[in-house]
Amino acid sequence: MELNNLKKQFGNQAEIYSKYRQPYPAELYAFFFSLLPVGEKTILDIACGPGNSTRSLVKEDTKVFGCDIDPMMIEQAKKEAKENNLDIQYVVAEAEHLPYADGTFDAITVGTAFHWFVNQTALTEIKRVLKPSGLFFAFWTMNKNDIRVEDDQVLQVFRSYNWPRVPQELRDLTYISDFLKQQGLQKVSVANIPIAHTETLEERVNLEKTNAGYNLLAEGDREKFVDSLRAVLKASLGSKESFLIQEELQISYGFKA
Repeated sequence: MELNNLKKQFGNQAEIYSKYRQPYPAELYAFFFSLLPVGEKTILDIACGPGNSTRSLVKEDTKVFGCDIDPMMIEQAKKEAKENNLDIQYVVAEAEHLPYADGTFDAITVGTAFHWFVNQTALTEIKRVLKPSGLFFAFWTMNKNDIRVEDDQVLQVFRSYNWPRVPQELRDLTYISDFLKQQGLQKVSVANIPIAHTETLEERVNLEKTNAGYNLLAEGDREKFVDSLRAVLKASLGSKESFLIQEELQISYGFKA
């Protein structure tokens, strides 16, 4: 399936996405803000989903906006912003057509979503709405002990359902950094932040429901997939109470000329 269609398969999972996707660590946002000048800042989070990557951008000196192509994701994001008393302006929009004036933002972030729009049209729009010297900051998580790779039985479950995967190059630091340079961003750099957390069996199963591949399954296959995945994960877990998930936050960023 083409990426353009695959990226539109998340809306039905907005609530579970918000619950089971891990929040990004404070170290990430500390690094992000260290790259910005002191003073008031206007920030846009593109492909914000239900706001997991957006809420930590809210500070006393920031005005925060978020956009996503899926109305259900934006509805969930607005709901959670209201519940947490956060002033975030959310709209439905795609990266290739941003509904903002030229030079609006001091910084633009993209959390584990840039692979959906690594294209010239999107970068042209991003540069258009950035202020001069504005920061573009893309980041994503990469598992260092991916259960799918380590356990062939788990991997076989995904294979049996023709589970789609994003091309690896679109989540490769060198590839993304070279792309940003080609699109005219300046001072392009990379960074890595190691992170680790635990996941119970049920958390791991529900996490897989947040992926686009799950929404592509026929309704009758979803329960079968979950049952099969739970069985092999339980066997993989053995007597342990939870999986140790070791990841790395990979960051590629640059500045508008």
